Amino acid sequence: MGRRSPYIIWLIIIIALAMLFLAWQYANFQLSKQVLPPGMRMAKLPVEGLTREQALNALEVAFATPIDIAYKDHHLLLLPESVNLDYDAEQTAANLDAALSAHRGIDSFIQYMMDSKAAPQEVPVAVRYSEQALDDFLARVASQYDQDPQPAVAIPENLSIRSSQPGYELDIETSRRLIAQALVSADDAKQSIELIVHESEAPAQDTAILKQLLQYVLDDHPGLIPGIFIKDLQTGAEVTINAEVAYTGMNVLKIAILEESYRNLALPVNAEISDWLSDTMGVSSSNDKANLLLTNVIDDGDAYQGVTRLTNSMQRLGLVNTFMTTPYDEEHSSPHTIVTPANSRTDVDTQPNPHMQSTPLDIGLLLEMIYQCSQGGGALLAAYPDDLSPQKCVQMIDWMRQNRIDSLIEVGLPVDTPIAHKQGYSSDTHADAGLIFSPGGDFVLTIFLYRPEYLEWEESNRLMSEIATVTYNYFNPSR
Repeated sequence: MGRRSPYIIWLIIIIALAMLFLAWQYANFQLSKQVLPPGMRMAKLPVEGLTREQALNALEVAFATPIDIAYKDHHLLLLPESVNLDYDAEQTAANLDAALSAHRGIDSFIQYMMDSKAAPQEVPVAVRYSEQALDDFLARVASQYDQDPQPAVAIPENLSIRSSQPGYELDIETSRRLIAQALVSADDAKQSIELIVHESEAPAQDTAILKQLLQYVLDDHPGLIPGIFIKDLQTGAEVTINAEVAYTGMNVLKIAILEESYRNLALPVNAEISDWLSDTMGVSSSNDKANLLLTNVIDDGDAYQGVTRLTNSMQRLGLVNTFMTTPYDEEHSSPHTIVTPANSRTDVDTQPNPHMQSTPLDIGLLLEMIYQCSQGGGALLAAYPDDLSPQKCVQMIDWMRQNRIDSLIEVGLPVDTPIAHKQGYSSDTHADAGLIFSPGGDFVLTIFLYRPEYLEWEESNRLMSEIATVTYNYFNPSR
């Protein structure tokens, strides 16, 4: 008996320790029952670690909170009462208590002892809403915000254009499912719902709207004969007003002299010829330097042969209404002129100088050719592959970009808008023609204005700036 006593004592100690451990674990188990068990959710809201009261309060708050509904950039609040949302707190509490009772038995204690993870549990929540009220809400939203595609709209008061707008259509079926899920959920995801909206493409902008605005500004100038050529250098779309009418060529023909000079030059251009080009295309617009280019670059010493070569080249390029028969300031020396389709018209007569003429179309197309050449394509490179190059055409544009006069087309554009252009004046005709580089696309704008006997600077300057504003706004409409 004495030999067994130590074993019995140790057995009693072990049993006592085991009982103490079980008692300690059971006490912890009972404490853990004061909060909801791991993996428990109610209406998709994780509630593990919350007390019963905290979980029920969270549900009360969630189902009383409006839902932020977004239709594109428009935000609306969906109030619970607007869809007759009914949250039954008593039934939900009963459902929670029933779920918790399953966690109080011996099986739960054994599971706790073994530290095994409980399977996720979703406790039913008693909440419902009116499907008809939700349908009515969605119908109102669609009625208010759905729209058909809208064409661009001219705004004559500030010479602007509101861009065309895409169409929007609410996908009611899909949006209903999203909102329905949110209405019976209590998690954070329910707070904001992006409605499903199908977007249809905005209509292409019609050049008719540009012509409408141009006519609006021209109507204030009765008796004036405007010639306008506009071309979208991305799409090729054109707008023309008297674009094939003959006008005095003036200094605008120096664009042709620039092109023909580069056709006969090798790069790099020496300092003397660079000076001639700068003074010809710049603000001073020197006729003497232009004549030097005709004499010594386009020809080998004869200015009259230079203008003949220039005219023949324009003909080869298809610019059949563009010619010079004399150098600058020597019109009195020759009665010679050239008959063209433009100056043969009898319906419109601008009394063009018989020695140098062009049309808005011809000058605009020449500018387009220079632009395309700078990009590595177009008619100039096709006609003169051995004489011209993209590098030469880039230099031509650079010379025209240095011509800053703070008037005419320039002042109708936003400040610092890149423009490569050349202007010209006579007593009855003023012109400006250029390449405009804008965020909404690059374009050609050529303007000739003729008024019998005398054209006032104030009139032409204001009108050209308005035409430039209208055209720029067409390519860069407001949203």
